[in-house]
Amino acid sequence: MQNPTNTPVPPPDARLKKQATRQRLLDAAVSSLIELGVARTTTLEVQRRSGASRGALLHHFPTHAALLSATIAELVQRNDEAVRQAEAEMGAVPNPIERAIRTLAAMSLQPAYLAELELWAASRTDPDLQEAIRNAERAARGERERVISNLFSSIRDNPNFDAITSLSVEFLRGMALSSVLAQNPDRYERLIRQWIAAVETLLRTP
Repeated sequence: MQNPTNTPVPPPDARLKKQATRQRLLDAAVSSLIELGVARTTTLEVQRRSGASRGALLHHFPTHAALLSATIAELVQRNDEAVRQAEAEMGAVPNPIERAIRTLAAMSLQPAYLAELELWAASRTDPDLQEAIRNAERAARGERERVISNLFSSIRDNPNFDAITSLSVEFLRGMALSSVLAQNPDRYERLIRQWIAAVETLLRTP
């Protein structure tokens, strides 16, 4: 097959090796974010964990911001898996609204979700990181919307569907951040029950 741009195309084995190296770097960055947090997820730490050379790291991720933003897709994938697992565990909950909210609540307490929120917070004072994360989140938006739509499929035709899903995500995001400093299971459960009741009220509101 002709290459119209005359750009050298690496052989299949080289491409696979390159992809494997990139994935190894991403896996190392994600594990570091979850275990050590943003501040200690340096390029040197990621290089150490991955076993990749400095040149390989810089080839795939020229800047620290590029490396961190690339982890968003990996974190989204892990969070989607957490949603599927929580949804299976909530299968016995008869009320579809309660089931959807509790599924999202379980996901929002997972380390991968908290790591993603930590990235958001870190980008507040880092314009390069903020722009990189904004682009990564924009790319992941479609998958997030699909997951939310599926969870709340029982009320998709309700006129307040968009308000309920958006407010649920924002509410649980705030709860997840609060849980970092104040772990109070009884209060957390009470607030979840109150939010479920509030959503039921919104469903009956024209």
